Amino acid sequence: MENQLSADQVEIIQEFIQECTDLLDNLEPSIVAFGELTQNSDFSPTEEKMPILHEVFRLFHSIKGSAGFLNFSHMATTAHAAENLLDKIRKGEQAMNGDHVDLLCRTCDFMRATLDQVACQLNDQTMAREADELTGRLKLSLGEPRPASAATETPAGCAEPVTPDTGLLDLAVTPEMLAAFVQEAGEQLQEMEEGLLAWSRDGDSNSLIGELFRKMHSFKGNCGFVGMADLERLSHRIETVLDAARSGTCPARTRPADTLLNLIDTLKGALTDIAGGGKGRIDGLDLYLELLDDLLPADRQGNVSPPAVPRLGEILQEEGLVSAAEVDRALESQKQAATRAETQPAGPGGIAKRQDLRVDVEKIDNLINLIGELVIAENMLVHSPDIEELELENFSKASQQMSKIVKELQEVAMSIRMIPVAGLFNRMTRLVHDLSRKSGKKVNLITGGTETEVDKTVIEKITDPLVHLIRNSMDHGLENPEERRAAGKEEIGTLRLTASHEEGEVLIRIEDDGRGLNRDKILRKAVQKGLLEGDGAGLSDHEVAAMIFLPGFSTAEQVTDVSGRGVGMDVVKQNLHQINGKIDIASSSGQGTLITLRIPLTMAIIDGMMVRVGESRYIIPILAIRESFRPSPTAITMTPDGGEMVRVRERLFPVLRLNRLHRVAGAREALDEGILILLENQGRNVSLFVDEILGQQQTVIKGLSGYIGEIGQVSCVSGCTILGNGEVCLILDAGNLTEINPVTI
Repeated sequence: MENQLSADQVEIIQEFIQECTDLLDNLEPSIVAFGELTQNSDFSPTEEKMPILHEVFRLFHSIKGSAGFLNFSHMATTAHAAENLLDKIRKGEQAMNGDHVDLLCRTCDFMRATLDQVACQLNDQTMAREADELTGRLKLSLGEPRPASAATETPAGCAEPVTPDTGLLDLAVTPEMLAAFVQEAGEQLQEMEEGLLAWSRDGDSNSLIGELFRKMHSFKGNCGFVGMADLERLSHRIETVLDAARSGTCPARTRPADTLLNLIDTLKGALTDIAGGGKGRIDGLDLYLELLDDLLPADRQGNVSPPAVPRLGEILQEEGLVSAAEVDRALESQKQAATRAETQPAGPGGIAKRQDLRVDVEKIDNLINLIGELVIAENMLVHSPDIEELELENFSKASQQMSKIVKELQEVAMSIRMIPVAGLFNRMTRLVHDLSRKSGKKVNLITGGTETEVDKTVIEKITDPLVHLIRNSMDHGLENPEERRAAGKEEIGTLRLTASHEEGEVLIRIEDDGRGLNRDKILRKAVQKGLLEGDGAGLSDHEVAAMIFLPGFSTAEQVTDVSGRGVGMDVVKQNLHQINGKIDIASSSGQGTLITLRIPLTMAIIDGMMVRVGESRYIIPILAIRESFRPSPTAITMTPDGGEMVRVRERLFPVLRLNRLHRVAGAREALDEGILILLENQGRNVSLFVDEILGQQQTVIKGLSGYIGEIGQVSCVSGCTILGNGEVCLILDAGNLTEINPVTI
């Protein structure tokens, strides 16, 4: 690839990186599933196991094709070697074992590392040594190479051979698949049309023609996948013309762009027919093919009526891979699916088309920032001191409508950034597999709630903490098979990773059925490191468990490549603190450990309650407020150490005076003259004493200035916001407030 690339070429490479990353995210869990199938014996393809094998084969095939098109030869060669290995396994010529699983996992690691190099250097030349080594290992696992099948062919314009995919035998084209095809094909043709217009207007451009070739190649493949023969034949001939154009072999008198534009309309017409329930037939197809032949050099013409290609089922029967009865059942299944597709009622426009749009994350971030500023501007307008004393009925109605629209706009914008945790959990599947192989421990990872959605920024922040927690569960929590058998447990340990929504937060739970936390060992280590005064006998189990999050704390007897340096759990707590998240741990000796991460849905805008203390104003997150009330003098109780408690329905809660915590002058002192706000966080409660509640409003969270960090730590504050009058208002951290001992302030 050339050192100097155009903006269009760079954009193509960026799309390639994103597409390959998505493919790898889907690929690794399937490979790990092989590890489970080969745990006790070699893997041999059976009817229930074949779908996983086909899926992995197709994903490697897709990566190979995309990398080959962009001349990333090391990626393409390595993917091709992995594909060959999988091809032998799925044909029953070789049994898969644990070493093969490790090789495929290493191939995924190589692909990710190569994508990083491509992102930096726009080529994969620096990965030559790693590619040679890995390809050599993959070929070594194959044994002697098998001669190419007679069924293998290389269509004109394709850089790689196409081999029959046995996984397509049992494919039934469902209405959902057809709808997805119509939607994607329509978008591809629209992009083709725009590219052809640019070609016709600006003249020949190798990069532009190459992009058109790639899009038509993808379109042709999709047509063949769903069995649209006419569309596939026409698009294949267009692809051949584009291949000739980019190689400069088209006759000089021809203008391919103008002719191809007309044929794009023909393809669109066939697509409309499919959307309306038709078969996508193209009238006069042979004439269109002859027209395209005129655009080709003489040695590539005359291919209007290609020889009949044997059906896939016939090829598989000849090779002895399937029986005639299996072919008949597959054909009957496809026939029934086609009948269902024809009889299914269509909407006014045929199959409903879903429009997807890929947008740069930076643009979404800018949009959300602007909406945040809009919320601030709306607050400044509605609460302007210039109109506080005026009774303006029309203005009140308009401001209420504006507030409603701004809130809905904010919710829609935030939903754009919300992504399911499935991708994150899939990465943990690979991590558990690798750690299991390295440690010799047998582990069954169970995931749940993968459809739970979280802000993309939050996902990025919790990835490292989750990795640390999984590694600790594998290293410290789960026992090896011998220990588990001695303890009367199944030798295969269980690790559960689940996500769920709860009261405006996302809860991620990591639970194992291992040995649990050793209270005595934790206390002994804490004393040795000077982290604890006394023997800690008076500490609760929860307080003892919290010690594992102290910097430098580790109960490991020796440092390993998995854990033992005492930095992992501290990193977990620090990363969660950056997103206002919390972590809680519960453990039972010999039974296991449950770690719960509480993280916000989003980090941008919250609903808050504004309160006043003296002349200062604060925002408290609504979700942390249990209730608010003005206490009677008889409800206040003093403790022997000087603390204040308030009785609420026969329960006592500590009173925390915010004016003393932040040294606010001019605040009220008598509890029965102010307001107590009962806060709750992770089962802990505190009654926060303030002078007055000013009202509820949407709050845009802003980070604290670096200057504030220089003059001193602001206690129990998670950020700030801008009020309607332009003043800065601190946002209180309910989690930290519930952990404070009011007597010590």
